[in-house]
Amino acid sequence: MTRDQLIEYCQNEYNSEVDKPFKHFPDYVAIRHPNGKWFGLVMNVPANKLGLSGTDEIDIVDLKVEPELNSILQVQPGFLPGYHMSKTHWISARLDKFNSVDDLADLIEGSYNETM
Repeated sequence: MTRDQLIEYCQNEYNSEVDKPFKHFPDYVAIRHPNGKWFGLVMNVPANKLGLSGTDEIDIVDLKVEPELNSILQVQPGFLPGYHMSKTHWISARLDKFNSVDDLADLIEGSYNETM
């Protein structure tokens, strides 16, 4: 799945707004409720900053999840502790490990609902 597919899905499904809130990270995209609170953050992060080997950039999305679900997901392929977020309440999903947005649709919906 690509970052553009994820962003387009969120805009269509949740009428979300997107912006680039970080001057020093121009490719980071916040996916927001109409009220301004974000429920997803798409980032391109060097692998070594995620605890992985190498320095190639990896597209990830941070999504808010319940702590119990977070502990289950963190040991599943494609998931990492929330990058630059609360490791208890946020999970990072590697976009290159998922075939389509459908693979993350339930987590996106959960994050949307958790952040209202």
